[in-house]
Amino acid sequence: MTMKTERTNFKFGLRAAFIAALVIGLSANSQSQDAQITQYDQAPIMFNPANTGMLKYTDLRIAALYRSQWSSISTSFNTFATSFDMAVDSRWGVGGVFVNTDAANVISSSNFLGSVAYQITDPNNTKYIISTGVQLGVLFKRLNTNDMIFDSQFDGFNFDNAINSMETFDRLNRLMLDVNLGFSYRSTDRTKRINPFADLAVFHVTTPDESFIGSQQSRLPMRWMGNVGARIEINNKLVVDPSVIFMRQREAQQFLFNAIAHYEISGTPYQVIGGLSYRTEDAVMIHAGLRHNANIFRISYDVNTSGLSAYSNNRGALEFTVIYRPGRRTSRAIY
Repeated sequence: MTMKTERTNFKFGLRAAFIAALVIGLSANSQSQDAQITQYDQAPIMFNPANTGMLKYTDLRIAALYRSQWSSISTSFNTFATSFDMAVDSRWGVGGVFVNTDAANVISSSNFLGSVAYQITDPNNTKYIISTGVQLGVLFKRLNTNDMIFDSQFDGFNFDNAINSMETFDRLNRLMLDVNLGFSYRSTDRTKRINPFADLAVFHVTTPDESFIGSQQSRLPMRWMGNVGARIEINNKLVVDPSVIFMRQREAQQFLFNAIAHYEISGTPYQVIGGLSYRTEDAVMIHAGLRHNANIFRISYDVNTSGLSAYSNNRGALEFTVIYRPGRRTSRAIY
């Protein structure tokens, strides 16, 4: 057997391991988790329902995100998300979220959510904003058995799709009710150079049953999110946004440390964006982007630092985001 063939069989076997892990996730004691993204600040109402329609200087926001992960190891895990939100009046905001994750062309998950938020504080208060929000919708999951392989299909040397897997599934798709809740605090005092912020949200409050096997239940666990940070104005041209995000879903938990800088190009409506992030036991992320008035384009790249780095050659994920907001705003605007 040549080295090239060995590498091919190894990669195929590694892909099989990924697929096997996904199949294990269908069991009654599933450890299923939400898709991972890096640029949470670019997906504001996906990040926290309480951000819905809490806009200043513009009444409408449209955001889009695309992420491709682990292409160096297996078939890519791809995530696409889009959202819109708008201010109805001085207190209420409404919007909608769509998120689709395709896990190696085996499990596809689609989330359709309506989003509503309410500003608790007096709209005339210019010092800070406290808001709460809720999202209600459906979660649709589909299983593609055509590309699945199992340990029973290993003949001792290779995996062979022609061998009977002896696996049966009672259903290949599920439609479930899904609910998210959130709270948000934002300092909006334009006389200060440091304006702190904080978020708290819980996702999948209904813990929907996502099992594909018989009467066994596989509850999608609630995901808890906490975020603290500040918008720091270094001078009239440079603003830095440090933050720490904590997430927990069943036994899985992680911290995401961010430091994103915005530098205004003199005499133009443009700002250059750059920064670094670190996700504990997973990856270091590099950010770059450009803002024109209130519209933002960002790109980030995850350098894998987990145990998978030996197989991924440190290549993690590439992520693109766009935020469109009509109108103009100054660089010192809080939002």
